[in-house]
Amino acid sequence: MDIKIPKKPWYMRYRKYIAGGAVLAALMIYALVLQLGPRTLKVKIANEQIATVAEGDFLEYIDVNGMVVPSISIRVNAKEGGTVERICCHNGDVLKRGDTILVLSNPRVLEEMAAERQNYDLQQMQHRRQLIEMQQRSITLRSQALQANFELKQMAQNYELAEEEARMGVRSKAQLQVARDEYDYNRQRTLLNIENLHQDSVLNVIGRQLIEQQMAMEAQKLDNSNRRGSALVVVAPTDGQIGNLNTSIGVQVSAGEQIGEIGVLTDFKVTARLNEYYIDRVQSGLSATAEQKGRRYAFEVSRTTPQVQEHSFAVELRPVASLQESPLRPGQTLRLQIELGKPERRLIIPRGNFYAQTSGQWVMLVDKTGRCARRVPIKLGRQNTAHYEVVDGLRAGDRILISGYDAFGDAEIVKW
Repeated sequence: MDIKIPKKPWYMRYRKYIAGGAVLAALMIYALVLQLGPRTLKVKIANEQIATVAEGDFLEYIDVNGMVVPSISIRVNAKEGGTVERICCHNGDVLKRGDTILVLSNPRVLEEMAAERQNYDLQQMQHRRQLIEMQQRSITLRSQALQANFELKQMAQNYELAEEEARMGVRSKAQLQVARDEYDYNRQRTLLNIENLHQDSVLNVIGRQLIEQQMAMEAQKLDNSNRRGSALVVVAPTDGQIGNLNTSIGVQVSAGEQIGEIGVLTDFKVTARLNEYYIDRVQSGLSATAEQKGRRYAFEVSRTTPQVQEHSFAVELRPVASLQESPLRPGQTLRLQIELGKPERRLIIPRGNFYAQTSGQWVMLVDKTGRCARRVPIKLGRQNTAHYEVVDGLRAGDRILISGYDAFGDAEIVKW
């Protein structure tokens, strides 16, 4: 007897195909979920790569290299032109006032000095002859004045004798009158001669003074000529360290040309160049610090130069305490931190390599479990060499990855 076999449902006949399709659909859905969901990457993270967001004192400052230079520098110029014959020191040598820096040769100056000396000797001979002549004339004038006074005295005595004879009756009144007239005439003439001799004597004295003045002027001219010879030897104008001595033997130097610079070593300052971005923020009076070989030095901005060259401007800083007794020396480089204000309470995070990839627009925020981190957007503000200021996106106590994100690729979640 035949048994009726019931007809199988259609899905049973195609169950293999349905199962395969379901698996394929599940795989496609899984792939779609992975594609649309956050990208996850498993990495190795060290503890030192994780930092905590904290509220602390944030001080904005500029980190820049500065050079120690003398506070006072004196230019050394050649007072006389010539050819460099000998160089007696080198850049960096410490000199005393009067030490020879270099020696110049100038045959023309030496010839002019010899001619000036010869002219001086000739003028001195002429002046001495004139002085001798005036001295002789002075003797003659004194002798003539002595003779005139003697004659005047004799005339007075003769007239007194005539008066005495007239009283005695030996001489008549007419004779006495003649003697009086003769005495008055001779007296007036002698007085005029004495006055003339006096004037000649005054002129003689004035002439001698003029000659002496001319002799002094000739001596001054000779001294100036000798100084020209001395100027061929360039010496240090003060105690200090020689620098910028850029010359060599045989080089022609012009009169007034700068040949070097003396840095006075009694005190120092620091010079630095800052980016033009800070030109409106750096002003005189700002504080700065530097550390060298375990010692900390305090400085103050003393002067800023408004001229911008190659996108930077110059500043000068003076030490709060004298650096004369410090181990710092001219030419030494210091790493300066110029403070741009006072410390402020802000959210801060340590500087890290993450900034190179994110430009401060996002970070990897570690979750509460401490086993993974998720990308979150943030906003950073000011920065210094140690910290970034957090403006938005993070809270105090949050932990972030501060290492470089190169290995993360496009992953939005990293696990370890």
